[in-house]
Order: sequence, then C-alpha cells, then structure tokens
Amino acid sequence: MAGSSGFPRDTRYIPVPSPLLGELLREVQSVEELKCTLRVVGMVHQRRSRGSSVNVAELMADPVLAEALAGQPGGASAATMRGVAEAVARGTLLQSGGTDAQSSEALLFINDEPGRRAMSQTGHGAAARYAVEDMLAVGAATDSRPNIFALYEENIGSLTPLLAEELKEAEETHPPSWIEEAFKEAVTHNHRSWRYIARILERWTVEGKSNGEPGRRSQASDPKEYLRRYGRLSRG
Repeated sequence: MAGSSGFPRDTRYIPVPSPLLGELLREVQSVEELKCTLRVVGMVHQRRSRGSSVNVAELMADPVLAEALAGQPGGASAATMRGVAEAVARGTLLQSGGTDAQSSEALLFINDEPGRRAMSQTGHGAAARYAVEDMLAVGAATDSRPNIFALYEENIGSLTPLLAEELKEAEETHPPSWIEEAFKEAVTHNHRSWRYIARILERWTVEGKSNGEPGRRSQASDPKEYLRRYGRLSRG
C-alpha cells in the first residue's frame, strides 16, 4: 500500500483505458462511479486468463470497494449499485445477465474490445442488459430504507460472495420491514450472526408476527424463553 514512502519496488501495474485518465476524468463527477469503475478494471485485469467479467454479487461483497465506499449515503452496497448504474449509463462498463437490477447472476464487463467480445460470448446481447433507470431506482430506494446488504455490513461485518447469495434470497422472500426488525433483534440481544437473523425470519414466516402480516400469528412469549430457544444460534 502506498504511504509516506511511496509505492514499493515490486508494485504491479494494471493497464487502465487512457480516456479514464483523460477526458472521462473531467466528466465523471461521482466518486462512487469512479471507484466502482476502477475496481472493476482492476478485478477484470487480474483474471484475464479466466474471463473478462466481474460478478455483481462478487463486487457487492468486495472488501476493498466496501471500505472505499463505506462513508457514502446508504452504505457501501447502495453506493456500489449507484456507481455501477452510472458507469453503465456512461458506457464505460457493460452489464448483462440476470433478471433484475440486483441479480447476483449479472456480469460486468469493461466496454473495450476484449470486454465487448467476452460479453458477446456469454450469449447475452445488449438487449439483455438491465435498464439503467431500474438500477438507479434501486440505489435511491436503498437511501430511504437500507437494503439487506447495507444492514449486514453496518451491523455484522464484511460480505462474502456465498453469503451475498443467501442475503439476496432472503431479501426476495421476506418483507423489508421484517428484515430490518430481525437485524435490530439480533443486535439488541448481541447475537450478531446471519444464522441467528435467518432463524428469526424463518420463525416469523411460520408463526407470524403481531402486526398482522402473512404467517400464523405467534403467541406472546417471555423474552427469556425466546432467548433460551434461539440463543444457541449466536454460535453460527
């Protein structure tokens, strides 16, 4: 890492499209867009022999990008979605695959000749890319209600690609209000693990909640009894 002593002698160099350090650098106003673009360029370059794309779930779980965007509105996950959407809208990145704006199946490509060629080989044409407006809407919605990725980062820790898949499935299955309440419940009882939160959501799905949302309404129970039943999950 560069510091007061500069870059070390064995520093590796990553090629960056020259417009990104020229006219595009003058045009890009969003820190989120610039950081997401640079991170995708770096990750793609590191895997040229294995493919020229980055999985969206992988980018969302990337610890470097998460730390770089941690201070942005809505948290790192929302900032990543906005940054990617802006880069796709500008045309520096291409996006294909998946069925919605947050699908973990989506792939990101650099919009250069190797990237366009790699994208064409996936079987997804330009028509398969997300609508950029949908992605921007996701980022805006996340500002008002944190999505599950932001909640996890803020209350538990760094994401991994495998866990990102589980979180995405949970977000598609449970109401946003339930997810927020489950995280609050875990933090309140100092059981900061996804396993514990997932079991809370499973219980509410089966037994219901007192707010009348779907599921069988649960009987009021003593908090100590609840902890006895689910406290073992803190080890997950």
